[in-house]
Amino acid sequence: MLERFLGPMEEVPVRRVTRLIVVSTILVSGAVVGAGSGPAAGAAVPPGQGVTATTIRIGIPYIDFSAIRKFGITLDQGNYPDAYDAIIADLNAHGGVDGRKLVPYLLAVSPVGTAPAATACTQLDGDDKVFVAIAPFEPACFLQQGVPTIAGSYQGGPASGIAPNFTLTPPQVAYDPVQLKVFAHEGVFKGKKVGIFAGQTTDEDELHVVASALRSLHVSVVATAVDAGAPGDQAAINQQANIIAQHFQSSGVDEVVAVGEGSLVWPDALQANQSTYHPPFVATNEGTIETAVLAASISPTYLRGLLTSSPVPSNYQIWHTPFVQHCDQVVRKAYPSDKITPPTNPISGSDQTFYSVESACINMALFTTIAKAAGKDLAVASFERAGYGLRNATIPGAASSVSFGPGRSYPLGPVIVVTYDPAKNVLDFASSAAES
Repeated sequence: MLERFLGPMEEVPVRRVTRLIVVSTILVSGAVVGAGSGPAAGAAVPPGQGVTATTIRIGIPYIDFSAIRKFGITLDQGNYPDAYDAIIADLNAHGGVDGRKLVPYLLAVSPVGTAPAATACTQLDGDDKVFVAIAPFEPACFLQQGVPTIAGSYQGGPASGIAPNFTLTPPQVAYDPVQLKVFAHEGVFKGKKVGIFAGQTTDEDELHVVASALRSLHVSVVATAVDAGAPGDQAAINQQANIIAQHFQSSGVDEVVAVGEGSLVWPDALQANQSTYHPPFVATNEGTIETAVLAASISPTYLRGLLTSSPVPSNYQIWHTPFVQHCDQVVRKAYPSDKITPPTNPISGSDQTFYSVESACINMALFTTIAKAAGKDLAVASFERAGYGLRNATIPGAASSVSFGPGRSYPLGPVIVVTYDPAKNVLDFASSAAES
């Protein structure tokens, strides 16, 4: 992931690796199910769908950003069809996957509402008979049909299905105990009275995970609260946060752990309330707070002492790895007129044309690694076994070697500590993963 929500007129930064940006007032959360002529939700696809002796069909439902220009969003992530076509052509020129050529089925999908995603699922699964879907937004439809996905992203929580979503980004509830252990090891909570703040009622499950993790680390938690302000009612959210802040202050809280959307709600509400109480805080969701930092929407006064982390390196770090640089060269050679602007450090502005290349590179590397491990008898079952059995694999975009596990389609372990520099108003990513 896992996802942050923004207002309709904001320009938003890229999500690292495979985590895609969504706009709360445009997209509707919840599972997306197939419609029309496709198979019914929950009906398994044929085990050999999309695979022949010589080819593998790959569905790539990429976001159509032109559909949201009317909302004032000018984000440009580059040319996804060209990036995937060039990288897949290069893979095919070097033997494909065990001699099978990869056949891409690219489909632009509007992020406005859920209907376009449902239609895309119907077309790619029911009509095009793809074997796998690469980076679908809200992959529930594919997973429920039994189509594995790579790097599917969610607006709500991860969806369940009869197929896995293999990704480099763990769900927040799985990652939180790992990052909190690192922070505790570094002495962040030593001698502190901690308050846990959840930014909305949907963060309560994560709050319980965080509270349990902190107890196991023998951290002194003296207060816990959930902002119950109605989503979209900013005045109510700020009022609730003000009451909670007063409670935290009277309880002696001198370190806040802001959970989920609370990572953004906490400093944003303190600023709106012009609070004089702003203790240092840990933001469990780096992607959420990154939005505010890059948009410079919150004064450094309310971000001082911010500490967060990421399971993956920054876009800038990933871009400068040899593997991704090779992908960049492949795409530039195939499409010399395409605009591909390397990422800045930190990421800023709407020109993020590097991202289509970077994400296509990483996603195809993860897919081909699992597919090759599945062997000649490639089918959904062998692909799933190979994915869950992945151990110590080198995947671009990962902070360290990647290992999944039985029933776990994501890695756990790498924690990149991210600190806030108030003088520059930037987030600084550590150059390597922390010791836990």
